[in-house]
Amino acid sequence: MAKMSLFELFFGRPSGPTFREVSVDQLFEAASDFMLRQMCFDICVDMIANAIGRCDFRTYENDEEIFGAEHWLWNYEPNPNQNSTEFLHKLVDHLYRNNEALVIAEKRRGSSQEVLAVADSWDLVDPQILRLNEYRHVVVGSVTFNKVFKETDVLRLRLHQKNLEPVLAALGTSWENMAALARKHYDWDRGQHWKVHINQIASGQDQFEANFAKMIAAQIKPFLENPNAVLPEFDGYTYTQVGSTGGSRTAETSEDIRNLAEDIFNFTARGFLIPAVLVNGKVEATADANARFLSYVIDPLCDQLQEEITRKRYGLDDWKLGNYLRVDSSSILHFDLFGQASSIEKLLGSGVSFNDIMRAAGRATISEPWADEHFMTKNIGKVADVLDAAGEQKGESE
Repeated sequence: MAKMSLFELFFGRPSGPTFREVSVDQLFEAASDFMLRQMCFDICVDMIANAIGRCDFRTYENDEEIFGAEHWLWNYEPNPNQNSTEFLHKLVDHLYRNNEALVIAEKRRGSSQEVLAVADSWDLVDPQILRLNEYRHVVVGSVTFNKVFKETDVLRLRLHQKNLEPVLAALGTSWENMAALARKHYDWDRGQHWKVHINQIASGQDQFEANFAKMIAAQIKPFLENPNAVLPEFDGYTYTQVGSTGGSRTAETSEDIRNLAEDIFNFTARGFLIPAVLVNGKVEATADANARFLSYVIDPLCDQLQEEITRKRYGLDDWKLGNYLRVDSSSILHFDLFGQASSIEKLLGSGVSFNDIMRAAGRATISEPWADEHFMTKNIGKVADVLDAAGEQKGESE
């Protein structure tokens, strides 16, 4: 029977029957392949979720940062049963597995305070561009909401125009076929292969086939399977070992299998736009890889989050007044305050406030007016001002 992926085992090929007979060995082999693909997918999702969880959701009023209920909601407690990190992990996980995610806002019982929750499933009713979408049968955990949620009542995030997971599954199926072939070569090279030459006299004996099968079971099989064994050689039988006995070709084949396993990590990482070096555990060129990861994976997701939150939870009128939310990804990478002392000094002299630097370093800000002031060194100025100052100095010297 041809080898099938785990998806095909349960659901069948698109043009074939749904139910198929499979052996237990096939099921376990397909399950192991699926688990490797699933592990690669989970690692990439967790990397993105961990990065988003480190972002600072900064809230502004009249273009000045404030620390109120909305800041608390996104950075600490979106709902009574989840902290913000757990909430964002679920949000990212749903987004990448389903290509979209839905966040609903509800009033806490006996309070005017809102809570946020990531929906596990929902039904989008007849979406049209000229009227608000409606979401019915929204499920969160074991609770199904009977109310109809309008588009303005929810935060809906969409990742791609097409779902990513089926594409990665198709790549995984191709990898399974190559891995199966590599495993066959590996098993062959590690095994023992013998040929038996039987002369005409021996092969002409009565019940030769039955006696030969018994001899295989009683003599040759124990010889091949046990570390210490003796193979009797009867008249008319000549044994010759053929094929590999576990030499250099075996090492090459096992390396092929490891390379194929690494390939599925690289394929999956590419599907997520994550530099492969961040997934396969290597440390070379990680600085550039981190920059690409932030630029092409995290920042676009932060943009979508802050756009959706600002337009739904603030609106145009508030936005015009300088009221909005911004997702700051600058705190994702580890910041060594003392190791970056020279760079910090340049930042302070270029107009960055002391508290801005403290936030980037993940440290508490200072509640002093001077900590929010902006300074500029005298070495930086307009070209015209520098030329005027030089002309004045020249005139004074004359």
